[in-house]
Amino acid sequence: MNGLDYLIIVVYFIGLILVSVIVSKKIKSSEDMFIAGRNSSWWLSGISSYMTIFSASTFVVWGGVSYKSGIVAVIIAMFVGVASFIVGKWISGKWREMAIKSPGEFLTVRFGKTTLNFYTIIGIVIRAVQSATSIYSVAIIMCALITIPEGPFSFLASTGLPGDSTPGYLSIWWALGILVVISVVYTVLGGFLAVLMTDVVQFGVLLAVVVFMVPLSFNAVGGFDQFMTRAAQIPGFLSGSSNEYNWVWLILWLALNCSIVGGDWPYVQRYISVPTKKDAKKSNYLIFLLYLIVPLIWYVPTMVCRTLEPSLGLNLDATTMSYNGEHAYVNMCSTVLMNGMLGMMVSAMLSATLSTVSGTLNVYANVFTYDIWNHFKKNRNASEKQKIRAGRNFTFVFGVVILGISLLVPFLGGAEKVVVTVLTLVLGALFIPAIWGVFSKRITGNQLMISVVLCWIIGIAAKICVPPEVISSSLVDSIAGVMPIVFLTFFELYQKYTNKTCRGYNAIQKLIDPHADDEPGPETKKATKAYSHMAITVFCITIGVIALLLITLLVVGDAKTLEVSNIVIWYIVSLLAIIGIYIIYRTIDYKRSK
Repeated sequence: MNGLDYLIIVVYFIGLILVSVIVSKKIKSSEDMFIAGRNSSWWLSGISSYMTIFSASTFVVWGGVSYKSGIVAVIIAMFVGVASFIVGKWISGKWREMAIKSPGEFLTVRFGKTTLNFYTIIGIVIRAVQSATSIYSVAIIMCALITIPEGPFSFLASTGLPGDSTPGYLSIWWALGILVVISVVYTVLGGFLAVLMTDVVQFGVLLAVVVFMVPLSFNAVGGFDQFMTRAAQIPGFLSGSSNEYNWVWLILWLALNCSIVGGDWPYVQRYISVPTKKDAKKSNYLIFLLYLIVPLIWYVPTMVCRTLEPSLGLNLDATTMSYNGEHAYVNMCSTVLMNGMLGMMVSAMLSATLSTVSGTLNVYANVFTYDIWNHFKKNRNASEKQKIRAGRNFTFVFGVVILGISLLVPFLGGAEKVVVTVLTLVLGALFIPAIWGVFSKRITGNQLMISVVLCWIIGIAAKICVPPEVISSSLVDSIAGVMPIVFLTFFELYQKYTNKTCRGYNAIQKLIDPHADDEPGPETKKATKAYSHMAITVFCITIGVIALLLITLLVVGDAKTLEVSNIVIWYIVSLLAIIGIYIIYRTIDYKRSK
């Protein structure tokens, strides 16, 4: 990376913070802070949920899978889309049907305060560790690409401590601090609306750069036909499954993603932030469509990278990052992207993880404010400003905790993979019981918690006792993640046999919003339209900056850009055409509204 790439990264993150500053002026109440006043449009909610699924692991972990196993990575990603369709058809609308302000409110009314405390404490601890390890993983990429020369910025260089031993590169400690501070700042300032808008920026950059990578990658290998010829020579590369990711695993993967997309708090928060039940459903259908189309685009570069071996020239210092499948995407970017565009791609990869972290910060600030802080006697009559301040204070403290844990991750060494695996197992078991409680009138809070804990005990015991050659670690995680269904079914049948129901179910029925599917009123339509226009404007500015960068590279005669000038010109035209269509639409809309 060169000076232009570094400048792009700095400008990108300054832009995220500026967006949050601008939208912070629209926050007038705690509902604005945490659920955007229920004025998020269905497509904005869908894109934000789509970006929440994203993280650096999309490129690092699953990019590595596509490098090693080929088309199976695309199938795995598409199953996430199928899960989103199932959630849209039967689950997301049920969340919006309830007039709740947070997922925690549902747990309190449906299962009681003890269950809420159980979920909140476990969620805060596990999410803090998960966010810390995610940030650490993406910080490793950041440090491997950013060199620090001698001079005024040499204090940013590595320190030689464990996990930070590569001289001349950005220190892991500074990388972690920068990433956490940025995510905390824009979440604190702009709340959930800032999360939505920055997700649009990240979506625009990711989509623009990832799509641009496709023709560049095919060009590097000599065309699509040449790629297919080479790919066919790699055993199993064009197969829809592999030994590790077979069809049994894929079905379990589908079930797990149904539970995550249907019950994880950041997604639930997006379902309750839209005006109607129908909007919540449509947001999931959008994720479904995106996950049917985009995965093939994501993983083309890493699959092409495999067919280029061993001819691909590695741009990363071997002492900094050993070359394996997990780094295939970064190396392919370094190979085919021109100056500035590499910085744009790195920024998008970094902020994809920050999107997940910011969503976690906001949703737990939401639950803390409404369901913990607001229940203290002295806070029951708190003003909207006091609620906003409480949420922001929690976001700041939670961010500091995440930073502290991320700083400890380098000292865990090889334990990081174990930690991440256990996190997946633990979190996976939490969501199915919560969704079950939406539909069941019998399951109680104690039965829910027993199901979750039993799943954890069995899953962790299996990982310790069952040799990986008998059952792969990934299959153990998947089986353990869906195991609550067994326990919940037993409890459901027992409750039915003894003719018992849960009082919480009757209580939650009183929160059903009779207007959840009514046509929104003029004021809601106006606010939703304003947020939509803001989001599309942000998107167009984002891709406009990318088009301007490419035009500049053509004008100055950048060698790498000129080599693929035909591709670059066509891409610039495509980006400008999108902006032009939006300008025409806004002009017509303005004339109609006069």
